[in-house]
Amino acid sequence: MTRIAFALGAAVLLLVLTGMPGAPAHADPDGQDTAQPPADLTKMLRLDVTSMTPRIVTSKERTLKITVTLTNISDRPIDNLRARLHLGTKQTNRRSLSQALTAGAAMDYQLTPFRDVGTRLAPDQQRTFTLSVDLRGGDGGLLFPETGVYPLLINVNGKPKNGLVARLAASHLLLPVMSVPGDKKATENGTAPSATSILWPIASAPKVVEDPVGDDLVLTDDSLAKEMRPGGRLDALVRAAESVRDDERLFSSLCFVIDPELLATADAMTRGYSVRDGTRTTKGSGSADAEAWLADLRTLVADACVVPMPYARADVSLLAGSSPDLARLAVSRDTVISDVLGVKPLAGTLAIESKLSAQALDAVSKAGKNLLIGSMGGREAAVPTTVTTGNSEHTVVPANELVTLALRPGVARSDTTANATVASDDPTIAAQNGFAAIAFRARNGASGPLLVAPPREWTATHTELLWLLRQMGDLARDGELIPVDATAMFGAPIEGTTQLVQEGSLDPRGSREVTGQITAIEATVDNVTSAMTEATTLQVTPADLVLPVREGLLRATSHALPNKARVAKVAVADADNQLTDMLDEVSITEPDRTISLASGSSPIPVSIRNNLPVEITVRVTLSSTSGLRPDDISDQKLAPESAVNLRVPAEALRAGRFTVNVSLSTPNGVPLGHPTRFQLASTEYGVVTVIVTAAAGGALLLLAGRRIHRRLRANGAERG
Repeated sequence: MTRIAFALGAAVLLLVLTGMPGAPAHADPDGQDTAQPPADLTKMLRLDVTSMTPRIVTSKERTLKITVTLTNISDRPIDNLRARLHLGTKQTNRRSLSQALTAGAAMDYQLTPFRDVGTRLAPDQQRTFTLSVDLRGGDGGLLFPETGVYPLLINVNGKPKNGLVARLAASHLLLPVMSVPGDKKATENGTAPSATSILWPIASAPKVVEDPVGDDLVLTDDSLAKEMRPGGRLDALVRAAESVRDDERLFSSLCFVIDPELLATADAMTRGYSVRDGTRTTKGSGSADAEAWLADLRTLVADACVVPMPYARADVSLLAGSSPDLARLAVSRDTVISDVLGVKPLAGTLAIESKLSAQALDAVSKAGKNLLIGSMGGREAAVPTTVTTGNSEHTVVPANELVTLALRPGVARSDTTANATVASDDPTIAAQNGFAAIAFRARNGASGPLLVAPPREWTATHTELLWLLRQMGDLARDGELIPVDATAMFGAPIEGTTQLVQEGSLDPRGSREVTGQITAIEATVDNVTSAMTEATTLQVTPADLVLPVREGLLRATSHALPNKARVAKVAVADADNQLTDMLDEVSITEPDRTISLASGSSPIPVSIRNNLPVEITVRVTLSSTSGLRPDDISDQKLAPESAVNLRVPAEALRAGRFTVNVSLSTPNGVPLGHPTRFQLASTEYGVVTVIVTAAAGGALLLLAGRRIHRRLRANGAERG
């Protein structure tokens, strides 16, 4: 019995132990469980910073105040909400700063005590609170031993229903300490100030579905109008830059990098456009907004430095590997900027946002672009460098990639904490990490000029854009940096040479999967163009006519597209549909009745319509011609916007009713329009058919007569 009781007791104990929930991963100093939540609990809270003072720490500061709004984005209530701040160590090198910018820095240098911020937060509910900490080492405060850039973490813990206490939201940002709080000694920066210029981006994601010559623009949605209206993203970029014009040195350091596709779209919007949502098409509402925004942009960039991006931010490396002509087209649209804004971009320049392959560099060189501004890969100083492929040579002026990373949203690592965000994800402090990265470079002995290149899709608000520019102006007045004319930086002496040998796209994206389709459509465009000729009366060239299709192919490779093949495929399909619509403008008019042939050799009347504004050479082909023998048909040259009636020679092989398919193509075989079925009726044979039939009948009679004659002779011989 004792053994049985012992065994039962052990079994019960084992069951209890194995049935208990797992222990937390670790506990915080206050005894609170901070285990990471299960995978299905990682999206529980959204943390938004609504205010932060100060954003730059100086000796006069005493208290840091951060106001936060929490939103329960889950389907369950969350209890025991507590928050505190974590401070990391001073950043001393590029590698550690890069980790901090992506929410990967160690954050256990200093921690403030947890503060209760609410008992229960129901789904969709919000709660706002303020964290206040002493910056001079007071009770529960933070103490900075020296100036520099420090990572700061806003950490919020909570207990979801049926879950464990865990970190449910975390916002990572950088705190520049320009002078130690409470230290009355003047802080001197022993680093020589860097010459600094800024690439100010004017770009947006492509929205064009189709933009045919002589017809209205069609967009996927009306979001561009929203971006151009007062308070919109594009409006903010223009107004913020215009606001610092009174600071002559700072304004002259701005160089505007502009996507020609955005300008072409905005210009077309001013003349009226439509929005297509699925099968529903409505009139666009932003014509006046586009016109006003373009007027403000013209004022802003007049007499300023302007550098073009590739059209629609196309992936030039991807295109150069399979469609070099498209790659050259992508970097050859400077005239759009000149026509729309009335300014000439810097000659031979191109703003790049990623490294280019050797093939891409060769294509860019053939387009007359030999000064590349932007990403170089790993280079920190904006010192012009020669890049050669063996076939071409370029000067590259690198932008600072850490500053670009600091200003780009959505870069927080997913393997650090649940639901982590960085400052650039939060509209209120979107420029915080960007300024900190600039201050880090100014304070850490980096040599050489600094080229600041915000991300092309910069989404910071007008307030944040202006805050960043003014803080850079303050750094200049404090001798931390020297704003310089961007053109002077681009023309500085060249240092060093790099040999590139990479082939193909260096930036994998979903658009890679549609390369074959792009190549096929481009080949069709080339074949169709070769059959066209400009009409002097209408002054539309074949290249102008097919340009919207080729621009659509460029949009399909845009760096602005999400990393999904589906989006790129839709863009390719839009371009293909434009091409199909254009080819359908050359067509055969279907007869509304059966065509009666007056004789067996009567020609077939075929009416062809060319609605294109160019002259085109077509080939007429008859198929399914059982009962009909068509003669050779010469290629026909059709005048623009005209109709022609052809008489196709053919011969009926039999009497009665029959059908024949008539189709059009270019001389090199590209189908035009749709094949048309003709109903024919013939009561007579053709002349040749009659002759052949008569000859056959005569031969038959001759053979029959000969046979009869031979039989008669044979019978006579028998009688004799």
